Amino acid sequence: DESFAFDTSKVPDPPTVHLSKDIDRLCREWHASSLLVVDGHEIPVKYWPEFYKKASGAKPHAWQALRVEWGNWKYIAEEWDRHHDSVSFWHKFSNERGEPLLYKAILEILAKQRNANAVQDATNARSFFGGNLSHPDAQGAFSYVKSGK
Repeated sequence: DESFAFDTSKVPDPPTVHLSKDIDRLCREWHASSLLVVDGHEIPVKYWPEFYKKASGAKPHAWQALRVEWGNWKYIAEEWDRHHDSVSFWHKFSNERGEPLLYKAILEILAKQRNANAVQDATNARSFFGGNLSHPDAQGAFSYVKSGK
């Protein structure tokens, strides 16, 4: 991982690739990819937001078109990274006949896992603070202010 200055006017349009069709490739491209090259630097897929989000100033509308798909790729790539190898990943994400699950099915499983984790985290927080998430020891971690109010 490196930082480098780049000319935002030289950032190409996002690559037109749908990595959902090849999860093994997605997980390789996540960490090392030549799909996007900026000023001679190959940019791994995980860093694409740095070049396409509005704040970068490069392609103000590109991120809007890419963000949902990239977010889904992120869920899968991060799950892949939790496994020690591809065999372990595919063991978890295969059907009863040993066939790899499709992209959408994997995303659905991961969404259920995130939801279950969030429910458990909320239960643990309530238990820890005796049901009072406004407890001073929580230091406001469970409160929010609506924008502008």
